[in-house]
Amino acid sequence: MAFREIDGDLWEVIRKYLPPTKPHIGRPRRDPRGLINGILYVLTTGCTWRDVPEKYGTKSTVHRYHLELCEKGVYQAIFLDLLQSGYEIRKVDLTHCSTDTKDIAAKKGDQPAMMAIRR
Repeated sequence: MAFREIDGDLWEVIRKYLPPTKPHIGRPRRDPRGLINGILYVLTTGCTWRDVPEKYGTKSTVHRYHLELCEKGVYQAIFLDLLQSGYEIRKVDLTHCSTDTKDIAAKKGDQPAMMAIRR
């Protein structure tokens, strides 16, 4: 599947949910748009973090940013905003989606913390 970087409209929605950049101490953080594109590259193409193109950042920087966004619930907030605002879903290709088995509840277990959207 071919990867396309996010467009300006989608970036405006995503940008408001990203954590603020840290004060300038040491090396400055990479451009958040590049990091998001690096994350989406890995998730879209199915490659490993090691194979993320350098123009998006190093493999460890992109992966750490992804983990930070997961911990802070940023993805859920973005998806809810896109759904509620009626974002033209054809711009987001959902034909190749997958889930990690840790998100699937056990038979008699509790619901996992990641399950934020209920029907």
